[in-house]
Amino acid sequence: MADAVLGSVTNALDIVFKIKHAVDTVKRNEKECQKIKRRVERVGHTLALCQKDAELMNPEGSGTALEALREILAEALELVTDCQEETNMCCLLIKAGEMSKQLNQVDQSISCINSEVSLAIMVCIAPRTKPLDKRTRSVPHTISEVAVEIKVALDKVQRNKVECNEIEKRVNGVNALLSQFGNTELMKDPYMRASIEKLHTTFCIARTLVMVCQKRNIIFIRSGWELSKQLHEVLEKIDLALDEMITISSGYECTV
Repeated sequence: MADAVLGSVTNALDIVFKIKHAVDTVKRNEKECQKIKRRVERVGHTLALCQKDAELMNPEGSGTALEALREILAEALELVTDCQEETNMCCLLIKAGEMSKQLNQVDQSISCINSEVSLAIMVCIAPRTKPLDKRTRSVPHTISEVAVEIKVALDKVQRNKVECNEIEKRVNGVNALLSQFGNTELMKDPYMRASIEKLHTTFCIARTLVMVCQKRNIIFIRSGWELSKQLHEVLEKIDLALDEMITISSGYECTV
């Protein structure tokens, strides 16, 4: 089973490598392709850690997510490869718009699935960290309160429901994860605590945005498009925080 997981990691990394090189020679939708490249570079960094330390991946908890990640990366590679083809101006205008939509959808899917993989990795790291005699849960507890408020607010959301649901899903996942680290040496690490503080700030912004999405057709409230952009920025910040936490904890637990 562990060999199968390692094989999935290797296959995914191979696709990441191909995407990065394919983007350098695209003929259209360069902006979206560059965004995909930045995304998969971060995915590749996380997967490389797993390749070096197979114990970071639990076959039962991560196998499905890894396979889903491999599949969506393969889809991204196919789209980026299509963008390498030259076409006439008329077809370019038609295809570029449709391709832009598909590339953005794939980018969001990679983000969603990669967050699941990241959480699975952190769950595997948790049992390997040194426990403390006394609990130091102040920051995670605050995050837990915000997570509950977001979950409650979600029930009354009137617009941007897809983004709000994804926000709640990731916030809830991170909150559950931090509860496992609340009584470990890792929580004393200044870099980890700084990362958690940034997460708390991001969650507070997410709570505000989800509450704004409870309103509909009221003058002066932000447009759905603007809210969508801001919600995706929050999701991006959560992803970055998870990447940072994985890097910190994977290096830290090897030293204790």
